[in-house]
Amino acid sequence: MWKTNELGTASLQAGDSTWCLDARGGKFGIALSGADVTKLPSFSLASAEHDRLPTADEHYVRGDQWNINYPQGDGSFALRLTFSSISASENRLVLEVCVSVQTDLLDTHPKIDISLRCDEVVTLDAKEHDGAGHMSLEGSPPISLAKSQHESVAVLLGPHDAPFTSNRSSASMLQLRLFGEFLEKGVIRRARPWIVIDRRKDDFDEAELTSLYRQLCDSPLPLT
Repeated sequence: MWKTNELGTASLQAGDSTWCLDARGGKFGIALSGADVTKLPSFSLASAEHDRLPTADEHYVRGDQWNINYPQGDGSFALRLTFSSISASENRLVLEVCVSVQTDLLDTHPKIDISLRCDEVVTLDAKEHDGAGHMSLEGSPPISLAKSQHESVAVLLGPHDAPFTSNRSSASMLQLRLFGEFLEKGVIRRARPWIVIDRRKDDFDEAELTSLYRQLCDSPLPLT
């Protein structure tokens, strides 16, 4: 169960580990704390280019979901995040992140980057069929894996998101850009990557990631 204190911050207890998220937005950003608090975050969400990340003004827990609202204000888009724990243990967290953007402006191209620094970036084709019985379409890889000394982080993109996500990664930075196309006023655009953080010493097993990818593809799309 999520525990919240300050607006935009929450933690999830699993065994002896506490997974902490700071999703205040604005100048504080949105990030999951790294395995060592002196290290870089496990991952972060940020607006790209000239857009400013909006600031949270409301959050609440409903069941196993933590919801945060970010009004547009004088920025270019409003944001809504829903974090759901698919599974959590002392050394591994599988997190679904539902990202929704909306605007009141007439000409915007919102972009949200999922990024983290690492020692190595590996991509997997995930040749298994998705939940609809089709192979994954072209776009960003369905599975991107960032390896570092303290942890490994995988970002899984289902068939509804991978074709519309730009892969901007380098050798030492995993960076996947959600959205980026023209957003019509009043229209809501959504993405729901799964982020898998593993703090065990062993590397991810490719079969494990493929199994999680199939689970993502088979899971129903959120209604809201």
